[in-house]
Amino acid sequence: HHCRELQGLTGLGVEDAQLQGVRGLLEFPVRPGAFFYGNVVFIAVMFALVLWMLGKLRAVFRTLRDGQPFVRANATRIRTIAWLIIVCELVRSAFVFFENYYAMTHFSADGLRFEARPDLDFMAIISGLIILVIAEVFRAGTRLDEEQSLTV
Repeated sequence: HHCRELQGLTGLGVEDAQLQGVRGLLEFPVRPGAFFYGNVVFIAVMFALVLWMLGKLRAVFRTLRDGQPFVRANATRIRTIAWLIIVCELVRSAFVFFENYYAMTHFSADGLRFEARPDLDFMAIISGLIILVIAEVFRAGTRLDEEQSLTV
């Protein structure tokens, strides 16, 4: 329908008009099979990783609430959270690329071209790296706290 409207604009001197960089949502009917079950497994694994990460974060908050933030386990927990953020973003980006590639190779329409590009969120990666730095601060704080408790 919209393509016919663009073709109708030839009298306005835009004969060579093109749509570029258009984004949209393409939905396929759900068909049980390997692709469907692969998506279900991926979502379940990502959900489990998020729950694991939230458990680590909850343990860190518990030590903060108890007034003992500089325990050795917190540095490890925070480091694990940082790596989970980075890995989850890389896996999510790969998954989006695979989904787009699947659509590109299994769907065709006249006048439409589908592309599969990685969709990496660099802010998530940078956030993970910042959290890694915070983990090192906690590790150093733990070391200082342990040294101070040994000093009488």
